[in-house]
Amino acid sequence: MIAYHGTTQTRARTILAEGLLPKPPSRRVWFAESRGYAMGRARTQASRTGDVPVVLACNLDLAKLRRQLSVKRVIFRKGIIAVDGPVPVEMFGPPTFADMATVPGEVAAWINDLLGLEGNDSVRTGHPGIVRLSRWINTRLASRPGAKLLASELLDKAKVWLPEHFVGATIDPEDLRAHRRVGLTDYEVDDHVAPDPREDEALECLDAPLAAERARGLSLLADVGAPDLFDWCAMFLDDEAVTVRIAALRTMLKCEEGTPAVIKLLAADENRRVRAAAIAALVRLAPDDAPRWIERGLRDPEICVRTEAVRFLKHLDPRRHRSVYDLAKHDPSPEVARRARRLAAGGRRGRPKT
Repeated sequence: MIAYHGTTQTRARTILAEGLLPKPPSRRVWFAESRGYAMGRARTQASRTGDVPVVLACNLDLAKLRRQLSVKRVIFRKGIIAVDGPVPVEMFGPPTFADMATVPGEVAAWINDLLGLEGNDSVRTGHPGIVRLSRWINTRLASRPGAKLLASELLDKAKVWLPEHFVGATIDPEDLRAHRRVGLTDYEVDDHVAPDPREDEALECLDAPLAAERARGLSLLADVGAPDLFDWCAMFLDDEAVTVRIAALRTMLKCEEGTPAVIKLLAADENRRVRAAAIAALVRLAPDDAPRWIERGLRDPEICVRTEAVRFLKHLDPRRHRSVYDLAKHDPSPEVARRARRLAAGGRRGRPKT
């Protein structure tokens, strides 16, 4: 299967040199079937370090991976894959040019490395051909996410759009195939940090047939402080049990970061409790858009959604967001209106908390 891994430009270079290894404190490598989900995670990581978001495309053989690592160490649910341990290089399919190429600098670096160009002879990031090539890769991957973008195909385009750099160049097909191969360093576990036994219990719960047990598994992961908590929750956003979907959204309130885009559709869910929990998670994880989501919640026909939304009104300045406060102050529910009036009179501001 084609799966995507969201990361940063700096980290991507390490991955291409050393392979995909769990990044502490996580024990796992995460993938997603959705390129958009992986890009959201990449943007979140990049925003923390001022780096460039990058998505790597991999062709994973899950059956082979499970045989090598064990079934329990490879979890695939609702389009998200969690691998407990390193992903060996042989798990990758035929060499593909990954989404990393959407960054013009990486396209230029690939060509320079392939042709052995250095200094004044190297291809520049701003070259029109590099920009065009990057856009073509973006469009191709977005329109055909399940298809393979071979290095040989990319090379054919590069020869057309950057002809001056290929004059007299001879590229061995074997070198081209080997160019995207990734080496793998030894994977070392820090024996000084004992895993929390509750994590194994949590994973057992997540695989349980009872909805209450799956919800409990998410709660246990939150108690453990799992660094991948948001990704675990995302696996259960379309669980067949409403109570589990709500538990996943509520647990997201304890995440320091996440990808709000995967929650947005749930803000219009037919179940009022799911809508209320989704509004809360969106306000928490997308504070810049908090006014919009709070207003969305306050306009909901169900009082439980409006009650949830008004809880977060305290994080908005009454002067800057007067219309949102006025909406709440005139709510048909006396309790919602009373809370809004009290908050308008004064209260603390800041990032929404749980």
